Amino acid sequence: MLQSAAAPSLPDVMLKPFSLRRRRESKGISVPAHTHAEGMLVLVHEGLVMVQSGERVLTVLPGSLGWIPPGVQHGARWFGEARGSFLHVHPDICGRLPPNCRAWPSSRLIEALVERFTEGGWQDAPPSYQAQLFDVLLEELRQRTFDATAPLPMPADPRLQDLANTLLDTPDDTAGIDEWAQRLNMSSRTLMRRFRQETGVTLGQWRQQARLLRALEMLFRGGSVTQAALSVGYESTSAFIGSFRTAFGMTPTRYLADRGEG
Repeated sequence: MLQSAAAPSLPDVMLKPFSLRRRRESKGISVPAHTHAEGMLVLVHEGLVMVQSGERVLTVLPGSLGWIPPGVQHGARWFGEARGSFLHVHPDICGRLPPNCRAWPSSRLIEALVERFTEGGWQDAPPSYQAQLFDVLLEELRQRTFDATAPLPMPADPRLQDLANTLLDTPDDTAGIDEWAQRLNMSSRTLMRRFRQETGVTLGQWRQQARLLRALEMLFRGGSVTQAALSVGYESTSAFIGSFRTAFGMTPTRYLADRGEG
């Protein structure tokens, strides 16, 4: 069920907010490639969002604020439970934000500001008040480093995209390369070669990163490290922690603690 609340389309309003809440769907919620005349900020409350713009892929985790500039063609796919708050930013003030897609770890202040922007009556507030709060948001973003979460490059071939989306949606899938090659009607060697050509990493490396990102989604929702490890196909918590430390340079517990600062 999609639930959204959109503000009136007024040309002189700097921010037009709306919210999204949707139940989980097979292979995620897909948004075809499109552009906005306005910029868009999205605070992800639940789920994992993959935004693809050309060859670049932006990964926006729960507890992160993503940014898509105006005029940038992009598509998106939302995995897991989908809940987020969106702000369409008037083109005249988008120059105060980065020229490329970006994401920042959120903070209590960012969340409070976004909640104020999206609550009823925001657009009835005096323009000076709107501008002051937007200035506070921008200053808070300047104080926070860009999200360093490793990107997950997506293949362009439709068959490989279907494989990638399925692995993201069902990270505990135990099928091996031979089985996937058979499903895609190609040889195992061809599958491995094409996947690496299109993503720059092996299928095994890509799959491990996808599992870690989906595990992070569960951890942000309050799941334990053991629950997250088992839900994405790891046979032991220690193996999961080892993979996580290799990918992110720290344990899952420390990673969550660092992102929770501020």
